[in-house]
Amino acid sequence: MERDGQYYHYLTKWMHCLCKVSSTIASPTYAAWALELAERTHKAFYHITGHGEKRLYWKMSIDLSRPQVNSMGLHDPLDGLITFLEIRERSPVRQKLQPHSLDAAISDLTDMCLGVNWTTHDPLGLGGLLADAWRLAQLYSDNTASGLSELLEDMLDAALVGLSIFIQEDSTNRTAASRLAFRELGLSIGLQAVGRLESLVAGSPNLFSNRSRLGSLLDALQQYLPLLEKIEQFWLDSNNREVPAWQDHAEINMVMLATSLAPEGYLDL
Repeated sequence: MERDGQYYHYLTKWMHCLCKVSSTIASPTYAAWALELAERTHKAFYHITGHGEKRLYWKMSIDLSRPQVNSMGLHDPLDGLITFLEIRERSPVRQKLQPHSLDAAISDLTDMCLGVNWTTHDPLGLGGLLADAWRLAQLYSDNTASGLSELLEDMLDAALVGLSIFIQEDSTNRTAASRLAFRELGLSIGLQAVGRLESLVAGSPNLFSNRSRLGSLLDALQQYLPLLEKIEQFWLDSNNREVPAWQDHAEINMVMLATSLAPEGYLDL
């Protein structure tokens, strides 16, 4: 809002959007822009610490010339990895017999995702985790993300833990004035990935190496699906959209509500 910087996870959303536009209108131009943005973003945000650790800056200046916040967002490497895999699959300049320009970046991001505990009880983070799991599974079905089945299980495991904590806090029973709609709607969007994941795993008996484990995780997630309707119905009530907490974030709130009501444009690759 203050135009004082750029966040990694906002730029990956733009990349995903460009890929979606490219496929929707059958124009390679937008996928090419996504590729260019990915290359520039990785060059700017990626760095190696003095201890030899691969990291991403959380926030950079508008021109991407310097970091504004040195720490790294919990899910940024994961979001980047899945988005870059999507771009590599959709890229109009993809050449199967030659190295792709994102291969090195994907290798860096894969390294950053090894052994990470993705658990969060933040509803927006939980929704992003579930949505990313669905995106990864779709890419896995295209053999783009082969070898990443353990990562998919780790993500669903973390989502289960985070949802159990979120339910204990019972924030969805608070008044509208004390709630942030876009964060809750992020969760409702992510929950709509559960059924999609379940159908894909059930319908692909030879694709996923540990279908029983994935099936158990998805079964356990079923208990949290009522949150989806509860969140949507609360924010569809016009009275709950009159409070300052809604009005102060009206633009993103409306986009998130619309996405929750019609999620396929965002969720399905």
